[in-house]
Amino acid sequence: CLCVHGTCDNGIDSDGACLAGTCRDRSTGRLCDKQTSACGPYVQFCHIHATCEYSNGTASCVCKAGYEGDGILCSEMDPCVGLIPGGCNRNAECIRAGVGTHSCVCQQGWTGNGRDCVEINNCLLPSAGGCHDNATCLYVGPGQNECECKKGFRGNGIDCEPITSCLEQTGKCHPLATCQFTSSGVWNCVCQEGYDGDGLLCYGNAAVELSFLSEAAIFNQWINNASLQPMLSAASNLTILVPSQQAIADLDQEEKTFWLSQSNIPALIKYHTLLGTYGVADLQTLSSSDMLATSLQGNFLHLAKVDGNITIEGASIIDGDNAATNGVIHIIDKVLVPQRGLTGSLPNLLTRLEQMPNYSIFRGYVIQYNLANAIEAADAYTVFAPSNDAIENYIREKKVTSLEEDILQYHVVLEEKLLKNDLHNGMHRETMLGFSYLLGFFLRNDQLYVNEAPINYTNVATDKGVIHGLGKVLEILKNRCDSNDTTIVRGKCGKCPQTPICPFGTKPLSNETKKCIYTLYFMGKRSLFIGCQPKCVKTVITRECCAGFFGPQCQPCPGKAQAVCFGNGICLDGANGTGVCECEKGFSGTACETCTEDKYGIHCDQACSCVHGRCNQGLSGDGSCECDVGWRGVKCDTEITKDDCNGTCHTSANCLLNPNGTASCKCAAGFQGNGTVCTVINACEISNGGCSAKAYCKITTPGSRVCACKEGYTGDGIVCLEIDPCLENHGGCDKNAECTQTGPNQAVCNCLPAYTGDGKVCTRIDVCLTKNGGCSEFAVCNHTGQEERTCTCKPKYIGDGFTCRGNIYQELPRNPKTSQYFFQLQEHSMKELVGPGPFTVFAPLSAAFDEEAQIKDWAKQGLMPQVLRYHVIACHQLLLENLKLAPNVTSLQGEPIVISVSQDTVYINNKAKIISSDIISTNGVIHIIDKLLSPQNLLITPKDASGRILQNLTTVAVNHGYIKFSNLIQDSGLMSVISDPIHTPVTVFWPTDQALQALPPDQQDFLFNRDNKDKLKEYLKFHVIRDAKVLAVDLPRSVAWKTLQGSELSVKCGAGSDIGELFLNGQTCRIVERELLFDLGIAYGIDCLLIDPTLGGRCDTFTTFSVSGDCGSCVSTPSCPRWSKPKGVKQTCLYNLPFRRSVQGCRQQCVLVIQLPRCCKGYFGRDCQACPGGPDTPCNNRGVCLDQYSSTGECKCNIGFNGTACELCWPGRFGPDCQPCGCSDHGQCDDGITGSGQCLCETGWTGRFCDIQAVLPPECTPPCSAHATCKENNTCECNLNYEGDGITCTVVDFCKQDNGGCAKVAKCSQKGTEVSCSCQKGYKGDGRSCTEIDPCANGLNGGCHEHATCKMTGPGKHKCECKSHYVGDGLDCEPEQLPIDRCLQDNGQCHADAICADLHFQDTTVGVFHLRSPLGQYKLTFDKAREACANEAAAMATYNQLSYAQKAKYHLCSAGWLESGRVAYPTAYTSKNCGSGVVGIVDYGPRPNKSEMWDVFCYRIKDVNCTCKVGYVGDGFSCSGNLLQVLMSFPSLTNFLMEVLAYSNSSARGRAFLKHLTDLSIHSTLFVPQNSGLGNNETLSGRDIEHHLTNVSTFFYNDLVNGTILHTRLGSQLLITSSQDQLKETRFVDGRAILQWDIFASNGIIHIISRPLKAPPGPVASRRTGLGTGIFFAIVLITGAIALAAYSYFRLNRRTIGFQHFESEEDIDVSALGKQQPENISNPMYESTTSAPPEPSYDRFVDSDEQQLESGDPLGAL
Repeated sequence: CLCVHGTCDNGIDSDGACLAGTCRDRSTGRLCDKQTSACGPYVQFCHIHATCEYSNGTASCVCKAGYEGDGILCSEMDPCVGLIPGGCNRNAECIRAGVGTHSCVCQQGWTGNGRDCVEINNCLLPSAGGCHDNATCLYVGPGQNECECKKGFRGNGIDCEPITSCLEQTGKCHPLATCQFTSSGVWNCVCQEGYDGDGLLCYGNAAVELSFLSEAAIFNQWINNASLQPMLSAASNLTILVPSQQAIADLDQEEKTFWLSQSNIPALIKYHTLLGTYGVADLQTLSSSDMLATSLQGNFLHLAKVDGNITIEGASIIDGDNAATNGVIHIIDKVLVPQRGLTGSLPNLLTRLEQMPNYSIFRGYVIQYNLANAIEAADAYTVFAPSNDAIENYIREKKVTSLEEDILQYHVVLEEKLLKNDLHNGMHRETMLGFSYLLGFFLRNDQLYVNEAPINYTNVATDKGVIHGLGKVLEILKNRCDSNDTTIVRGKCGKCPQTPICPFGTKPLSNETKKCIYTLYFMGKRSLFIGCQPKCVKTVITRECCAGFFGPQCQPCPGKAQAVCFGNGICLDGANGTGVCECEKGFSGTACETCTEDKYGIHCDQACSCVHGRCNQGLSGDGSCECDVGWRGVKCDTEITKDDCNGTCHTSANCLLNPNGTASCKCAAGFQGNGTVCTVINACEISNGGCSAKAYCKITTPGSRVCACKEGYTGDGIVCLEIDPCLENHGGCDKNAECTQTGPNQAVCNCLPAYTGDGKVCTRIDVCLTKNGGCSEFAVCNHTGQEERTCTCKPKYIGDGFTCRGNIYQELPRNPKTSQYFFQLQEHSMKELVGPGPFTVFAPLSAAFDEEAQIKDWAKQGLMPQVLRYHVIACHQLLLENLKLAPNVTSLQGEPIVISVSQDTVYINNKAKIISSDIISTNGVIHIIDKLLSPQNLLITPKDASGRILQNLTTVAVNHGYIKFSNLIQDSGLMSVISDPIHTPVTVFWPTDQALQALPPDQQDFLFNRDNKDKLKEYLKFHVIRDAKVLAVDLPRSVAWKTLQGSELSVKCGAGSDIGELFLNGQTCRIVERELLFDLGIAYGIDCLLIDPTLGGRCDTFTTFSVSGDCGSCVSTPSCPRWSKPKGVKQTCLYNLPFRRSVQGCRQQCVLVIQLPRCCKGYFGRDCQACPGGPDTPCNNRGVCLDQYSSTGECKCNIGFNGTACELCWPGRFGPDCQPCGCSDHGQCDDGITGSGQCLCETGWTGRFCDIQAVLPPECTPPCSAHATCKENNTCECNLNYEGDGITCTVVDFCKQDNGGCAKVAKCSQKGTEVSCSCQKGYKGDGRSCTEIDPCANGLNGGCHEHATCKMTGPGKHKCECKSHYVGDGLDCEPEQLPIDRCLQDNGQCHADAICADLHFQDTTVGVFHLRSPLGQYKLTFDKAREACANEAAAMATYNQLSYAQKAKYHLCSAGWLESGRVAYPTAYTSKNCGSGVVGIVDYGPRPNKSEMWDVFCYRIKDVNCTCKVGYVGDGFSCSGNLLQVLMSFPSLTNFLMEVLAYSNSSARGRAFLKHLTDLSIHSTLFVPQNSGLGNNETLSGRDIEHHLTNVSTFFYNDLVNGTILHTRLGSQLLITSSQDQLKETRFVDGRAILQWDIFASNGIIHIISRPLKAPPGPVASRRTGLGTGIFFAIVLITGAIALAAYSYFRLNRRTIGFQHFESEEDIDVSALGKQQPENISNPMYESTTSAPPEPSYDRFVDSDEQQLESGDPLGAL
């Protein structure tokens, strides 16, 4: 709007003029830009910023100072416009300070007065650029610096804290440590399980650490030979003194032979092992008299000190304090040899028996049967040796010539060292003969027996066992008849020469093997090999007792030794039998030892016929009868009725008739005597009545008895057997105990082996507590109950539990054959084999390093790392069988390795032979070779003495054939970017000169065109990875590398025929030269130019159009149009001049060049993406790609091919040419691109095409797998897509082999044998071939805003960036609206006499500020973040607000929440520790989880700050000047003002009074009557006026309490009084009511009163003349006061705040009040420097006394 001091008419049809009646500030006119009063007789109306001035009698309008124009129209002058703005320095800024004024301020980063500015180097200032003590100040430019935390610290440079996170420092962790998130909440290096340390250094037990020390290699071999690793692993507090290899070499040969023998080497090693941990410092504190105990019992080492140097038995420590978890290791320079007679070691078995002469015969038999070796092979043993006498007695009694071998073995218990105290009563142990032959131990009358032999001599110790002497030879008890069930099973089909592999629990049966067919898939290809399958035997032992023995202990059944149940019955024998005899008919008794009642005869089959008598029954009875009293006859069936003996017989006798007719007396049954005298027969008298000795005989009737077994026995009395309590409820023993009968009804319980307890309760001994249960030290032993235990390798180890291996780096030193290769890796700080792999390592034998002559030269030239890498294949774990199928592979060093097979032996480079293979570890496999491999192309890198590389990038490029690319980098200006020290080291990929020359000509034309320099620069940036020196082993990874260009670069491993190769970006580029080192990083040679998918393969062409310039003079021919270029040729033409006809002239011939977008061959689409299969081989050369700019990139495949990139064959076709298979319906074709075309026939069909039916289908035993086919010769062959030996066939896991044939960037999944491929997110295709998706080419600008640019950043990824002059996140862009200084508009609503400062405009972060939780960084959820901002009276910042702050150079490396729920942070300069060098908004995107913890960015609009100018007081919105200025601003006080002004012009005292009112150094209180109280006709004297001003004091209204007395300037007093009514209190000063109070001024305060104060009368004095002059001045003053009142009225009406200063351009010019003497009247606002005018002759303001005392009155000085 053009309207100046009015309200603009802002309608659509308006011209911008002011609305009528809206002009203010004494303005008028259409634009309110004219003054209301006319100037001069011509009635000119001056501009509002002009004054009317008279000169030479003429009035004219003149623009005010600071304005320019003709007075009618004035515009503000801008002193900052011109070639040299305001005369300021070119590094200064001209700032307008007011109307027509300016100041020069040096720009940020420069210092000076604005006229001269000098650059500021912040890094040289005491503050060091505000950088932290642990940061480096980097000078960026004038006043600009960047703070970068020093190595080992992190932060933004302003704050730096030590880096404790291993994630941020690669290579920080020890090779045996991993970077883990610990419980403390940070990432730290943590040693692997089994190792101690802080993660920066990790160490294992002594046995492990010895394997890591190269000087200990030989000593470690001794430990292996002596099998002492378990001792060194398990023992604690050890100090091991290891002789160096030189010390061992210097050892006397005779000593070496003696001590390295199998029997003496343990003593030698123990002699080097101290009991206790002694570091070097600990040894220093010991005295020379101290003795150091060794683990060799009874042996000590002497410590000596010579000149402060320690020696141990004369040996010095050359490498000390090698830490181990259980001690410390020192390398010494001498082998310590103990005295041979004092070794304290126990003798072996034969040696100990030799020392026992009473057992020499037994020793002789041990030697005779060669049993010593078998016994000593066990870990422990117990030998029961019969004495010489015992053996001689046995031979004599048994009438044999010698002891048999099995008798000797029956005296030996293996795997247990049983001391006397271990031989518990009733315990049994298995002998050397096996489980069927047990020894029982019994305690009888305090004598310990083995079976029936007493132990006479106990606990004779040997090195591994114990000997007990016996007084009797043990006879083998053949009471056990265990059965062995043996089955033959087939072992695993494997390589023929190797050790046969039998299933668990079986053993090989001799060396018998059979041929087998093994099917193997490698990299998706099927192959067969003929292997060998061992015969294995599986033996199952069933525990059984022999016939005639029963129970768990196989006790003998009742009866005689060779007649169980006396042959008269069947014994219930067996391990589960009860031992009860079931008698045959007629027999009875416990052991069937007698006949049943009334039976007799040897067969107990004769029945007794006695009727009234006793039968002579039983086995020995004859059936005769002894008659009872009163009966006779053969059968005692005739009753005696007549006493033929006439009473001569005894009462217990019968009278019997003899055959001769005589009668005789015979005692009756049960009695004995001559008949006349009979006595009772005692049936128990003889032989216990026929009862068992273990029975009681009890008489029942005469001649009769019963037998009852004694307590503890059971039976019929005739046979009494000891009660075996073990037969009932297992004798109360635990189920895992053996119950052994030790006497009648007595038994003991002994826990079985592997159990412990009292026998009543047995708990299984945790075998895992002893030697880890036989598991590997790197396995977890799990006690499983009935089964002994299971062994499972620990995490990060692999194996069967008994053998567990870690990674290759750990395994190499454990094997002496490969330890030297490890020591070389260690010496050259190579940690590649610690990585995840997988790797295939050809580890040379340790001896091979001594045989290689070039080793020293390689080491001297720094080439050993390359030699060692040449023995490694990365990305693949190739077993021996895989190697046979891969003739060529590429090493990690980059050179090829040739693999050949001869007589089933694999050779490397036709030189080195694999002598041990398939040592599988967690990250690969080790093959041991017999020679060192020699690469052919070793790269020598020049280095100085400190190891610093002496060649730069350019030098390396020139030396290795990358000159073109190096020149491109230099020409494009990228060299300075690459060499930026902030972002080193770098990794560069160099296309070879040949690769660049091979680019299509049109692509070269496009790339190397000067107009496309920026695009070429982007291509080149895609070849650089910043802030990383990436070794070849680390290049392939799942996460793509971020390039300098910003896009992602992926590195993948080769497969198939490219094993070991490295490819970039989907196998489009191959790395052809590796690890070219230069001073700032590392480079790799590649065979093509990398094409970033976001840039594409562009071959834009240019077309030209001829145009002509304007026709003009041939001398100064008009130039071509700006959008065209001149051809350098002119053409004649005609052109017109103003006053002439056409004139001949010239015109330029011009050309218009238009760039036409076009894709190179093999590329398609808007972004020129590569065709499927790659641009070099589009559609894999098996079809035609629809390429070019407007095409789809689809492949039209040739016949027989299909797939996105024509990478597949039709079903039934095979090979690279996809030719038909030809199999019949009875065969399955091995089809596909990698297929062999072989037909696999169904069972019963043969022939190449499976078209011949066999006469008889073959049969295989054992049967083939369900997924195999039986072939001839009893062989099984796994079906297609299965691998194995035919007996066992498992489905091939194709996804683990070359990703199942899927694309490298595809996900492979398999169900059964069917493989399915699906492209990962960001790619499209059939899965076998995947191409990157360009989301920006979807026709919708990738979803970006219409004012944003879509940029592809990776497959399926894109970034939206708002175009120039727009801000936003790319999805939403709005026009850029830079902050406006609100002070430029109406002074920011501040008072006119206030300085306005827009704090929001001046804020360096434009209202955005960062908040962090008091708990620390990243502790705010989204809701907590919103709350935190609200607590600061702010809101969460939006993305756009943060963008504005970033544009204002806001840099803060700490992510925070934004209003939309996204997380971001701003960066204003590049820093590798902050946003990876990105400048702008580092955006983490919207966070779906609002519970995440971050900081927050808040936004708050800052206020306009108003500050009153110097000499004014107020809050900035209201500013007051001095007392006079405030007085002049009140229209209601003009009468008093006129009086004061008139007084000031009347005398020096008046002028002093006026100066007092303007003096800012003096503060006063002024009482001013309002106009209504001081009439126009009322005058005040000078004394009256000064009576209104207090003397040097400021009194606020609240200070004016009743009774207060104030002293005035006159020296008089004013009395304050007050009155109170119901409504309010009124205060008075000398009776004048105070109507308005506390009107502030910069030098006091004004109170308005109702009427003027009258001063007390002063001394009388004579009056002077001058009345006329006073009247004149009064008239002038009154006129001026009226004008002032009107002016003030308008001002007060315009303003909302009442108390403001008197604006300078509107101030009353007091000097104009007296026209007669204008030059002599002072300006009340600005003190005049002119001399005081002469006094008038008379002044009514001066009292008479003043006239008299004027020269000396002090008031005049005021």
